[in-house]
Amino acid sequence: MGANPELRNKYRATWDDFSRKLDIYQSCVEAGDYARAETALLEVEQARMAYNSARDCLAQHLTSRIAAVDLKSIAIPEQRRVRQTAHLLWELAGKPHGTADSDWRRAENLVRTASASAC
Repeated sequence: MGANPELRNKYRATWDDFSRKLDIYQSCVEAGDYARAETALLEVEQARMAYNSARDCLAQHLTSRIAAVDLKSIAIPEQRRVRQTAHLLWELAGKPHGTADSDWRRAENLVRTASASAC
């Protein structure tokens, strides 16, 4: 049984969107436009969540072994998403020293904001 074309197309589209928004964020950081980068980073996190959801739906369809599953119940725990986002912030900023606390706080805010708008 092949992949549902609609699910496959949504998966590809969300990946392309995530990739585009990440490029925009990186451009903002490289240009030193940190005010715009903050907004772009929120869009990156929202696009990442949309991609993860599309990926999970496609995987569920492909395995065909999983009956009706509430994807939110198997979603990555919030703390793990915060850790991943904080690490991404740190890497994209050039891995500066001494920014762990501020990166973590920004990541928490981004994850919470993205989660609230995804519902």
